[in-house]
Amino acid sequence: MDYFVAPAVAFFWPGTIILLDDIGRPAVCVAATQELALTVQPMLSHLVIRNFAIIDRLEIAFRPGFTALTGETGAGKSIIIDALNLLLGGRASTEVIRTDEDEAVVEGVFEPTGTAAAHIGDLLDARGIDFDDQLIVRRIVSRAGRNKVFINGSLTTVSNLAEATRGLVDISGQHEHYSLVRTEEHIELLDAFAELGDEREKMDQAYREVRRIRRRLAELREDDRDRLHRIDFLRYQLGEIEEAELEPGEEEELDADVERLKYAEQISDAVRTASVQIHDGDGAAVEKLGTAVSALQAVAVHDERLGRLAERLKEANMLVTDAAHEVAEYGANIDSDPRRLDEMIARQETIKKLSRKHGSTIEEILAAANEMRDELHRLENAEELTEELEMALDAARRRAWSVALELSAKRREAARELEEKIEAELEVLNMSGSRFELAFQPAELPGDEPPAPGEEPTLHTQGFDVVEFMLAPNLGEEVRPLASIASGGELSRIMLAIKSVLVDRDTTSTYIFDEIDAGIGGSTADVVGAKIEATADSHQVLCITHLASIASRSDHHYEVEKRQVDGRTHSTIKPLDDDQRVEAIARMLGGERANEKTREAARELLGG
Repeated sequence: MDYFVAPAVAFFWPGTIILLDDIGRPAVCVAATQELALTVQPMLSHLVIRNFAIIDRLEIAFRPGFTALTGETGAGKSIIIDALNLLLGGRASTEVIRTDEDEAVVEGVFEPTGTAAAHIGDLLDARGIDFDDQLIVRRIVSRAGRNKVFINGSLTTVSNLAEATRGLVDISGQHEHYSLVRTEEHIELLDAFAELGDEREKMDQAYREVRRIRRRLAELREDDRDRLHRIDFLRYQLGEIEEAELEPGEEEELDADVERLKYAEQISDAVRTASVQIHDGDGAAVEKLGTAVSALQAVAVHDERLGRLAERLKEANMLVTDAAHEVAEYGANIDSDPRRLDEMIARQETIKKLSRKHGSTIEEILAAANEMRDELHRLENAEELTEELEMALDAARRRAWSVALELSAKRREAARELEEKIEAELEVLNMSGSRFELAFQPAELPGDEPPAPGEEPTLHTQGFDVVEFMLAPNLGEEVRPLASIASGGELSRIMLAIKSVLVDRDTTSTYIFDEIDAGIGGSTADVVGAKIEATADSHQVLCITHLASIASRSDHHYEVEKRQVDGRTHSTIKPLDDDQRVEAIARMLGGERANEKTREAARELLGG
């Protein structure tokens, strides 16, 4: 069966890979390998590319383990890495947009776990973006210049994208987003190797305390004139509140009293009328109920039911009598003093005025007053507090410096071991004679006393160290900054060496190797493949390679092809089944045409 050319869309179900053609018809069904029982969750699970360079439409569902991407030079393998680079916050250019199209779109799904998920969740929550264990990124590059970035459906910025995806994927090759060319990442790799997580946390807390005290001192050292103005203002505001002598819940009782005094005359008239009708007037309710009780009691001897009714009316008469007494007592205490009403209304206005300034309730006003007293105390005692804080700052700096010295000493000790291990790995990876060093600033461990403010070295959340990876790729050369001298293939092998050393300690889940096979072959390529295979036991690995000895060790094999259809160039990708994989490896061994000899060699490489 021939494979479709474009667009390439791959959908994956457990045990099966189904490719669809451009109108959604099944084009080929390939049984997925069932040999692996990997427990590593893929950090990058899906990648969708549309109208990007020579790619019309492509969708890949990545799985755990070692994934090899192979194909002829120029087929589009590195274009896939370029597209992924956009999802990590890389720079966008209209040059990537496919000819005759208005925009290019790249989408990806990351599934972080553990501390990475917690960090991303906190980051996105602070920016109002939902996060539910998946990071779904969409990047649109438009010819009109209206480029857009979406995270989990929310429009955001490239800087937010870069921050959210930082540390999810390590790319090696001719790309921007990998740890080896970001100097600030070098200290992170060293600390991971030395397992200095507890020391880093201790340093972070110590430095935060220094910053906290510095901020308080800065607040107190504001211009004295502004401080005096603030003191006067606080005293005036606090005086207003204290003069009012507010009581919690007072406003409800006051509102009820004002309402009663406003309508005192109407209330008095109603009380008099009620009193007359119930008790005081001729034929009042009490008198009539008494007459009714007497009448029923007189004949109750002849009918028990009337006796019971008489008792109920008697109880009602007693209740009415009690109510009449209460009405009379209430009427005697009605206060219709207009001056008292004016005082209460004025009190209401005082409370409303304070509410507009300090809070909607008396409780909130009193809470604001307490805050004013605290601030007033700080301002009135600024000089004394400044002296105390200066002493506290000096003590905090000394504590932080002590922690930083201890941290730096452990780093420098671990650096020598890391240099030896990486050089040993580079030796195996056909970079014999390379010298790898970690350069520290300051070069020597400082003294026990912290420097004066403004002098070097300065403390930061990681201590005072600045660490940079240095390399002399050839014997006899001086070491220079790694990022400025290493080629893409060398960087890939250096990263592989570092990841081999840090395999059990690195929090990055996905590694991508591009050009790792540049300039190597034979036994070195076999060693590189073996190391990638070992790394894939605990990390998701994607590797672009032209070498059969590397591709044959992969758990999943995809072939990228470039074809011409209807006068247009299309890049496609397809997963390979066992037979197709033999053919692909055979072509990598013997050229474009595979023969039985190269097929047999391919089967041997594939273990069968």
